[in-house]
Amino acid sequence: MLLQVILAVIPIAWLIISMAVLKMAGYKSCGIGLIISAVEALLVYKLSPAEVITGTLEGVIAAVWPICIIIVGAMFLYNMSLHTGSMNVIKKMLASVSNDKRVAALVIGWGFSNFMEGIAGFGTAVAIPAAMLVALGFDPIAACVICLIGNAASPAFGAIGTPTLSAASTAELESAMLISEPTAFLLIALCVVSPFVIILLCGGPKALKGVMGITLASALSFTIPFYAVARFVGPELCVVIGSLVCLVVTIVMGRKHTNIPEEYLLERKAEQAAEAGPEMSMFKAWLPYILVVIFLLGTSKLFPPINSFLGQFKSTFVIYAGEGGAKLSLSWINTPGVLMIIATIIGSLIQGASVGDMVTQFGNTFKGYWKAMLTVIFIISIAKVMGYAGMVMALANGLVALTGSFYPIIAPLIGGIGCFVTGSATSACVMFAKLQQAIAQQLGISEAWLIAANSAGATAGKMISPQSIALGVAAIGVPGSDGKIMSKTIGWCALYIVIVCVICYAGLLF
Repeated sequence: MLLQVILAVIPIAWLIISMAVLKMAGYKSCGIGLIISAVEALLVYKLSPAEVITGTLEGVIAAVWPICIIIVGAMFLYNMSLHTGSMNVIKKMLASVSNDKRVAALVIGWGFSNFMEGIAGFGTAVAIPAAMLVALGFDPIAACVICLIGNAASPAFGAIGTPTLSAASTAELESAMLISEPTAFLLIALCVVSPFVIILLCGGPKALKGVMGITLASALSFTIPFYAVARFVGPELCVVIGSLVCLVVTIVMGRKHTNIPEEYLLERKAEQAAEAGPEMSMFKAWLPYILVVIFLLGTSKLFPPINSFLGQFKSTFVIYAGEGGAKLSLSWINTPGVLMIIATIIGSLIQGASVGDMVTQFGNTFKGYWKAMLTVIFIISIAKVMGYAGMVMALANGLVALTGSFYPIIAPLIGGIGCFVTGSATSACVMFAKLQQAIAQQLGISEAWLIAANSAGATAGKMISPQSIALGVAAIGVPGSDGKIMSKTIGWCALYIVIVCVICYAGLLF
């Protein structure tokens, strides 16, 4: 058994060493990792060449549709918002809310950061808000740390729920709804705590004086709809809707907040800091995002006739040549990526973009994110090959033998390590979803709970991933500050992981 565990660890150990130590690009590391997994599956676990090839092919198809199409849809929407100038209009509106740096940090570093995570993900939730805060007069290092903390409660549902959808797909769950609610539940504490941490970063405990009410309202106005949508609708829109409600509440309260101590005044007025944008109404600027929400809600199970009609357009088949092959079901219209692309096209046309503009930006999206998509394709293929070969079960047996019934207390830490290494909550969820499922089966506890714990841990781990920090450093224009930022976030990350671990274990006791 020990030899099987050691051999099963090799592909994962390679990913950790190659990315965290050797600093190898994700798509290269995962490509080699897939080769290692395939060779082991052939030589050690005795899969046939046909089984390895079809297992890999299943991973490729499962990654491309719907995961990669969501990445394309999310980043196409973002790229078009930059091209039409609507993002500048949105930035200007947010920057003009208050001249109190604490309120600005809540609006931009918390509400808007989560909105960007929910809509686009893939680094936009740190880079864009951090650059905005620097433009408003924030210390660059502090701005980056604020956005990393502000982004620490939502990556499990980033890019229209991609990590959670990916985890459900990898574990072959009947529905992502099975892990949507428990993941959100595990993150409630982080959602409530994060806005208060952001205020502390603006000036220590004394900074809470005068803004305690706004901070609490900002926390609850995100957390309540976030959890409600995750439980009753699904993972796709919980962060988007939560952040939109949060932005409205925080902006309304922020505009009424006028008693600002001098030490918290922004160095320059928000209107001067905001970029000049085109002549575009606020409604038109937000329109593509509004359409995304309408389309995703309108085609969900909240509207059975539409959901049922669009659900007809799908293909179901088995690819794996061996025993126990999973059924792949590809929905051709009612999938988040397709709906986002449609919303972007309609919204961009109304904003004045030409068809040629959209074709160009669509092409740029592939050019800019093909490495991220290739990484996802390789890592899901690794998960499939390891699963069919029996490597995942060997790892599960080893961890259960080592930790026994206490394993759930470290389940979130596994996800946190995965996200630290890969820089992606999606990759961390895919990498360990099958492992968490297998361990849950061994221990006789809820599979959904441990998979959710993995996702929640990955969310907390995102704030210290070198990739996230590197994006923040690029946005604030302070090369070489990675170490300083890491030192300021690692303590908060450890606290967040501990909180999720305790909730995970306690949730199984009660």
